Amino acid sequence: MAAPATMAAMALALVLLSATATATATEGDVRQFSVLSRPIKLKFGEVHNTIQEPIRLPWEIVAEFAVKPLAIVDYKVDIVSLNEDGEETQVPLYQAYNHHYALGIGNYEQMYGYYETHKDDPYGGYELNSTAAPTMKRFMQDMRGLGQRRGERRAANFGGGSGAEERGTSHLLPTPYAHIVDSPQAIIPLIHLINTDAGSQPETPSRLLECPCTPQRVFDVGADEIDGKPPVPPFSCNLKFMQEENPSCELDWYEGGFRCCEHGVFVIDTDKHDPATLPEQEFYFKFIFDYKDVEPETVPVRPPACCDVTANLTVGGNIEFDVPQCTAGIAPEDCVYEMTSSQFFDLMPNYHSNQTREKDVDPKQQVDLVYAVGHLHVGGLSLDLYDDESGELICHSEPTYGTGSAAGDELGYLTGMSSCTFDPPLRMTRDAVVRTVARYNNTVPHHGVMALWLMEVADPVAPTIQGDPLPSF
Repeated sequence: MAAPATMAAMALALVLLSATATATATEGDVRQFSVLSRPIKLKFGEVHNTIQEPIRLPWEIVAEFAVKPLAIVDYKVDIVSLNEDGEETQVPLYQAYNHHYALGIGNYEQMYGYYETHKDDPYGGYELNSTAAPTMKRFMQDMRGLGQRRGERRAANFGGGSGAEERGTSHLLPTPYAHIVDSPQAIIPLIHLINTDAGSQPETPSRLLECPCTPQRVFDVGADEIDGKPPVPPFSCNLKFMQEENPSCELDWYEGGFRCCEHGVFVIDTDKHDPATLPEQEFYFKFIFDYKDVEPETVPVRPPACCDVTANLTVGGNIEFDVPQCTAGIAPEDCVYEMTSSQFFDLMPNYHSNQTREKDVDPKQQVDLVYAVGHLHVGGLSLDLYDDESGELICHSEPTYGTGSAAGDELGYLTGMSSCTFDPPLRMTRDAVVRTVARYNNTVPHHGVMALWLMEVADPVAPTIQGDPLPSF
């Protein structure tokens, strides 16, 4: 008979080797399954920011949808740890901070082929062995491109900017819309996680979540390099941010954010905290999907190439910006930093592009907006989307902040964002101009925050796609 320790190890191994699934029916014909990421081992202040090898879906899902498509109508993202018996415990954000994630789901060969090409790319992120900059938006663009050629299996993608708020944010699509996947077999996650566990819950959110540039980062302004490599994505702020000399917009102004948060670095001063003396902790992402059968009326969705408050009609966007501290003497409740930008709704190839796509798409092609949610960091107050021409409010998305210590209710942390669904959908043209208004409280300054829209649209008449995949979001 095996020893207790051996039996515990076997139980844990079984959990790690297989995804978990539930077949409990919910409303209507909607069911649910979940998948754990591969283990993420981090020391205090260490960053994980890369893709993982594809993880196979539960065998029940693979078998049921081997010859028919799957419709995903909602999903959640959690962070958990496992004990020796494989039992899950939710991990609070003050121990492990979900900066952002992206996720692809599709055929195993599709996912594994992508992994083999990009497994050595630090998505945080410098180009190593790939021919294109490996950023989270590039990952989402690639996931979108999978299955777009005639006859290829369709894949789906999720996330791309959202992070800490995922436990408290709904991604439920209105009927009859869904993310459609042909013969689903595996997921491939891109996970940006920071170990922020200082030993106890802080009174205010950890500053490590803002990815401070530590003394170990080597800046060469003349060569435009960090640690001997050009920052990726390139700095690309709109004129208003440049005129304000926002620190996130130029290398010689840069103090902290995404570009100092690549895979494997520490966001603590390792001259003061020797990594060799720090304990290693193990975390998992848990992806929970609500799904159903594809029906004749089911309509697939995709993300449009919009919107980032650091962009405009000609600048693709910087992803992040800094929030300057409020002027001394102003009451905290009146300390509000507001930024505005206008963009085409669905003409740019992706957030990073400074070019529009009039040559390969019809600017007047109609699209149906069915879902929108804002992405903000700690300090965020609201994100609003307007029709730039009429001034009509399209979506107001505001955060929920935690008030306690439990996972999902962490004091001072942004734990959820309100979303907007459109039933019936809001029909727009791809060249429609929309305006984003972002508001942050600036009682204290913030580095590397974001103000992004994550949206889903449907094409009323699906275009015929031939040849190479279109370079969309």
